[in-house]
Amino acid sequence: MMKTNKRWGSGARVDDLDTGKKMLLQAAVHCFTTKGIKATTIEDIANVANVTRRTVYRYFAGKPDIIATLMKIERTRMFRRLAEEVQQYQDDFPRLLEECIWFTATYHTPQQGNDLVTGGNQQEANPYMDTEESDNEWRKVLHKPLTQYNQRYGKNIDLDNLISTVGRLALAYRQIPTDKANFLAGVRAFRMA
Repeated sequence: MMKTNKRWGSGARVDDLDTGKKMLLQAAVHCFTTKGIKATTIEDIANVANVTRRTVYRYFAGKPDIIATLMKIERTRMFRRLAEEVQQYQDDFPRLLEECIWFTATYHTPQQGNDLVTGGNQQEANPYMDTEESDNEWRKVLHKPLTQYNQRYGKNIDLDNLISTVGRLALAYRQIPTDKANFLAGVRAFRMA
C-alpha cells in the first residue's frame, strides 16, 4: 500500500493513496448517478468530496480516468458475481447463456439506483464498457462451457461472435426492462428460430 501525505478536505491527512482514491470515486459515483456523467465536472466531484480540484488531479488524470477506474471496478465486481451465479449451469450451456444475459441486464438497474451505464449515462459510459477487458471477462465465464457444448453437440459456435451478441442483448434488455418470464420466453423463441 502506497503512503501519501496529501492533504484532504480541511487539513486532514489521508493515510494512503487507496483511501484517497476511494473517497474520490465515491464522490464521483454520487455525482454521476445524480447529475449524469456528461454534466458532472471535476469541480462537482471535488465539492462532494470536500477537496479542491487540485486534489482530484493528484489522484486522477481527469474525468475520463475516473470513469475508466469506476467502470473497471464495477466490471470486476459484476463478472465475479456473474461467475458465481452461473456456476450451477456449467453443463447446460443454453441456460447458462440465458442466465448470463439476464444477470448482466439486471445488474444494478436504474430502478435500483446507482446506475452508471444506462439512461443519460449510456453514451458517456459505452466507450468504457465495450472493451477488450470486458471481452476477456466474458471469455473467462463462457470459454469452458461453450467448448464443452460445441464438443458434445458437434457445434462450431465462435466465442468472439457470441460475446459480441451477448453483450448487446444484455444492454438492450437493460435499456428496455422486462420481467424474467418474458425475457426467457423471448430468448427461447429466438433460439428456436
